[in-house]
Amino acid sequence: MSRILFCSTLLLTVCIVPAMAANESQNDAYEAPRWAFEFKGGMYKPDLDLYETFYGDDENTIWAIAGAYRIRNWLEFGAELGYTNDDGVGALPVNGILGGEVDYTLMPLQLFLNLRYDASPGQLFIPYAGIGIATAWYKQKIDQQSDRQGRSDVGGAARVGVQLQITNSDRNGATYLRGNRRLKSYLFLEGQVFSTEVDDIDLGGKVYLLGLRLEFD
Repeated sequence: MSRILFCSTLLLTVCIVPAMAANESQNDAYEAPRWAFEFKGGMYKPDLDLYETFYGDDENTIWAIAGAYRIRNWLEFGAELGYTNDDGVGALPVNGILGGEVDYTLMPLQLFLNLRYDASPGQLFIPYAGIGIATAWYKQKIDQQSDRQGRSDVGGAARVGVQLQITNSDRNGATYLRGNRRLKSYLFLEGQVFSTEVDDIDLGGKVYLLGLRLEFD
């Protein structure tokens, strides 16, 4: 699945850049709202070895917020902070067998560049792909053992998705607030893969998200 996501990201990148460059030269009048905020949630599948053994399942719920600034209609820079928490059983430090209860919290942070095929104000579906860097704060509480917490090393990340415009829009594809201020809204599906390590243990994994995106001036 990670290879599929990376290949999809690369393919969309190759397709989006030439198309958007050509579109900008033909449609200079269209300028998308510059700021964006996203709230999203979904499923996280960790790359941690034996995750299912300790936590009873190989996946967990994850929530995230993100903000971005549109540099061009087709290029944006942003940051995303996620949160996931799970309960399970830990391994006893002496013999490694399952022992007391464990509470595991992970907060991954990503900085990303997204390429978007946003060609016209009323466009209904907008595909996008992005790459970035990732790190994470982690905390593991185990009964009768010391807490383990800290921040992982910096690793890589990739994402791909599609957005559906749901704005009750006028002919310019936006709802106006006051004066020339605009608001556009989208529902979206997104897949991510990221990798970030601490002591040679990968805390990354694959993420599948459903979200709401608001764009505004």
